[in-house]
Amino acid sequence: MSHKVLEMLCIGCGACDYSCPNSALSKTDSFMGLFIIDPYRCDDCADCVPKCPVIAIIPDPEWVVCHGRGCPLSSQRLGMVECNIFSTQCESCSGPLWREAPSDTYTCPRCDEDRTVGCPKVRKFGEFPVPEPLHIH
Repeated sequence: MSHKVLEMLCIGCGACDYSCPNSALSKTDSFMGLFIIDPYRCDDCADCVPKCPVIAIIPDPEWVVCHGRGCPLSSQRLGMVECNIFSTQCESCSGPLWREAPSDTYTCPRCDEDRTVGCPKVRKFGEFPVPEPLHIH
């Protein structure tokens, strides 16, 4: 989640929600119906940013960016590794699963492969509840 919604500016219009390909935005329970970004589903595409009419979605410097700033998969050493960006999570650590081309099998880099690197986003996930699995019909 390299972006955050500024509650003071959000008007709850839902333009950001409709633009998100991963259903990472959702309404809060607040009276105003403000939106928040779910870090388990956000892949940092930033499609929501230009859709906000009040510019309430801004970069969040506390988070790494998937396949960019802070992500180990942006390194040349892990160039053949692909992340499932939380479409399925490790049952032990809740991190995203990785696979190395040409394999079709995703595994947890830390729990299954004993790698010292993994998704750095999981360090902050204790602040957020694990979402229900997405059911796309």
